[in-house]
Amino acid sequence: MSEVSAIRGLCAKADVGIDGGRSWDIRVRDQRFYDCVIADGSLGLGEAYMRGYWEANDLFGCISHILSCDQLCAHKNYGWRTSLAFLKARLLNVQSISQTRSLADVHYNLNTELFEHMLGPSMAYSCAYWLNAATLDDAQIAKFDLICRKLHLKEGERLLDIGCGWGGFAHYAAENYGVEVVGITVADEQAAYARELCTGLPVEIFCGDYREFPTAEICFDKAASIGMIEHVGTRNYRTLFSTVESALRPRGLFLLHSITSPVSSEVGEPWLTTYIFPGGVLPSMRQLSESAERLFVLQDMQNIGPHYTPTLRAWLDNFEAWWETASPYAKPSIWNSQEAFYRMWRYYLSSCAAEFHVGGSQVAQLVYSKGHLPGCYTAAR
Repeated sequence: MSEVSAIRGLCAKADVGIDGGRSWDIRVRDQRFYDCVIADGSLGLGEAYMRGYWEANDLFGCISHILSCDQLCAHKNYGWRTSLAFLKARLLNVQSISQTRSLADVHYNLNTELFEHMLGPSMAYSCAYWLNAATLDDAQIAKFDLICRKLHLKEGERLLDIGCGWGGFAHYAAENYGVEVVGITVADEQAAYARELCTGLPVEIFCGDYREFPTAEICFDKAASIGMIEHVGTRNYRTLFSTVESALRPRGLFLLHSITSPVSSEVGEPWLTTYIFPGGVLPSMRQLSESAERLFVLQDMQNIGPHYTPTLRAWLDNFEAWWETASPYAKPSIWNSQEAFYRMWRYYLSSCAAEFHVGGSQVAQLVYSKGHLPGCYTAAR
């Protein structure tokens, strides 16, 4: 009973009741909920939700309250599995070339139908830009255009898109700015989709790790990496920057779009790295600065983190609408259960939306130049 009392006390500090009547209160459906949280902290909380041990009418509100509580967030109980992840990160390069394809299979090579319905026509899997947009697709197109303007793209230039995903940005840049694009993705399903999407445009898709791309063979005017460095790992940040630097002509521009953490770490959030993004870790601004030193000059930085909450909530709405009508054959599963996958995906999107709602993470768009630029760089907004 002391463990139950401890969990109840911590939740009370976050203004989250146990079996209370408010929409964000936790309703315990199985007493094993307490054992999971005591044993594995945030990892156990997410696993308990996946198993149906607890529920909340307003899952986003529940997690927002939990993340907003400094005392609760400071109560770290990692468990042996998370401690092992810390040890592996210290001893091994878990984002090595040999690991990247297997890591992509866990998430990015899932049924493409899921992503088509969740992400919408843009197929953009990163924070949108809602400044003057009313819909998800408009906000993603606004993000694409913002990046093109920050890169000062001009017709006829060559653009390298590292981590091109399903090719949405490559398609937009080639069609609207008249540039030639080479996109890189390690996921086979993404590469196939991107090639079909960009048919008829001057876009080439390279399927492989960014470290395998022959940068010496093509000189690029501009480069972008949108939501990919979160999978690179602390041991490889410098390698990514060096790869881009070797591919760019002198005074070329590089835009890096990344979720960032306010603290430097070698591992990611335990539940997310176990079930959604294996090997994922958010870079800090210090880590990015050190990795770019002597390679690039920082010209501009913008935090668009507040735009991620509406993006994630729109993805959740789209995912739930698709799940209601999708064929059972199209629905993925985990632990041989489609219901567990559904709950896992709801927890993933809701908890990430809550993280940005409370300001726990940011989204940085950083513009670098290869060498100093003559005059003054003009930043787009």
